[in-house]
Amino acid sequence: MRQRISILIVVCLFLGVKGMAQRDSLAYRLTPFVKGGLSIGFFDNSISNESSVGHTGFHFDVGLQIPFQRGGQYGCCLVSSLRFITKGETWDNGENGRASVNMQYIEMPIDFAFRAVMKKSSLMAGGGFYLAYGIGGRMTGSDGLYIYRGYRLKDKLAVFGSQLGFLCWDAGVNLMTEYQIRHLCLSADIDIGLTRIPPIRFDGHNKSSNVAISLGIGYLF
Repeated sequence: MRQRISILIVVCLFLGVKGMAQRDSLAYRLTPFVKGGLSIGFFDNSISNESSVGHTGFHFDVGLQIPFQRGGQYGCCLVSSLRFITKGETWDNGENGRASVNMQYIEMPIDFAFRAVMKKSSLMAGGGFYLAYGIGGRMTGSDGLYIYRGYRLKDKLAVFGSQLGFLCWDAGVNLMTEYQIRHLCLSADIDIGLTRIPPIRFDGHNKSSNVAISLGIGYLF
């Protein structure tokens, strides 16, 4: 009788430990990260007839990676962050110089990514959507350049508001890829705006939306 009870206790302990290990392998684990780097912005339908050369700026992210499963060589995860990013466009006006739109956004990208784990590194690729709100920015240019209704670019016109009237809200899809080695990560992603943000102070026929390519380096906690 005692042997049967001992065997039963051992079996119960074994099943309990196994169940705890399985439950732990499926547990969520939050991985905070910070990241920053270069961003290059342009409009999918330029507001100028001049040659676009893109707008060079930067971005800074604070976010979380949430794996759907711990362990294993392959898996999926959710990547969400709060980002400050500059977008816009720059034009080369030939002999007259250049004009540039610098737009500053607070943005929230949310991506679903597939993750492949290697010996000491991992590779993620995926996509999702983003929502952004414009908080500032200026349109500037060389002396003697004007826009519709006689606004001088030398005056550094406010992008959002009554001077130019770009729409503050922006939204679209985001594609991302990231290489991780220990606590270091290298990333590349692209925002493709689906919201039209036409400036009301131009001719009124423009249907521009934002596109931004970002390259970054970050740290995983």
